[in-house]
Amino acid sequence: MSTPADRLARLADGYLVTQLLFAAVALGVPEALAAGPRSADDLAAELGAAPGPLYRVLRGLAAEEVVEERPDGRFALTAVGAHLLPAAPVSLRGVVTARGEVYYEAAAGLVGALRGGNAPYEVVHGQAFFAHLAADPSRLAAFQASMADRSAREAGAVVAAYDVAPFRSVVDVGGGGGVLLRAVRARAPHADLVLFDRPEVVASVDDPGVRPVAGDFFDAVPAGADAYLLSRVLHDWDDHDALRVLRTCRAAMRPDSVLAVVEAVLPECAVDDPAAVRMDLHMLVLLKGRERTAAEYAALLDAADLRLTGDVPTRAGVHVLEARVR
Repeated sequence: MSTPADRLARLADGYLVTQLLFAAVALGVPEALAAGPRSADDLAAELGAAPGPLYRVLRGLAAEEVVEERPDGRFALTAVGAHLLPAAPVSLRGVVTARGEVYYEAAAGLVGALRGGNAPYEVVHGQAFFAHLAADPSRLAAFQASMADRSAREAGAVVAAYDVAPFRSVVDVGGGGGVLLRAVRARAPHADLVLFDRPEVVASVDDPGVRPVAGDFFDAVPAGADAYLLSRVLHDWDDHDALRVLRTCRAAMRPDSVLAVVEAVLPECAVDDPAAVRMDLHMLVLLKGRERTAAEYAALLDAADLRLTGDVPTRAGVHVLEARVR
């Protein structure tokens, strides 16, 4: 029977699980197992790995129910492990890669950061998160893959929960690759859709149904739209800079415009939404931003001369916080 000490020991071994998952993705284990059970020797020959260590890694993954260890010694992908496949309906491949390749080392700087007040990522790497990624194509690609996976999961849930059909013009502020805007298009096919982001981001957007506009959301955003989207933007910033973004959006809005802020919302009690609390810890490790409670978002909006008019939860764990001009 498991004891509290057993539970704590398992938690302490979380570092191993992160790297087991990352190693499996990096080697291509999920794809190799997609067609059926394989032995460790067979997999090692195909994937260019050492058979003994690979067998031990597979056993570790079996202990976490990511793969199944068969009586004949072969290993099979489980329903859990299938989420590591790139073509899975809900793929977590990018998430695992980002955590194993990008976030992992930074977490080791948490103690020093708590004592010094800086973001652990900066403590470990000597550069701010986005600046460091920009100088490392491999890490940048891993992070972008994680964001693409997350956006794909969240976009459909957002438009299913929040009615975008009435909008005739929508600006996605800091919209990245346009995943959310494409989900909006499915619900509002006649809307004018503007993707607003940094020049290097919008330069790669090739979608005739989306109009890319380059700029800096700290300076100005396209004016006069029915709706403005801020999806997973504010949590990257501290209150000072988040308020700057909101004020820029407020300056662009008409009196009848709507601002839809898509973010995780922290619960009053951590156990009520552990996923939101973990996301807040990612922000602590990587950036100077943070997740917030609904009351904290309402206060930020109020400071930007906006009022919170709705809080719509979605099946993806994020909320749509609707705001209008005061």
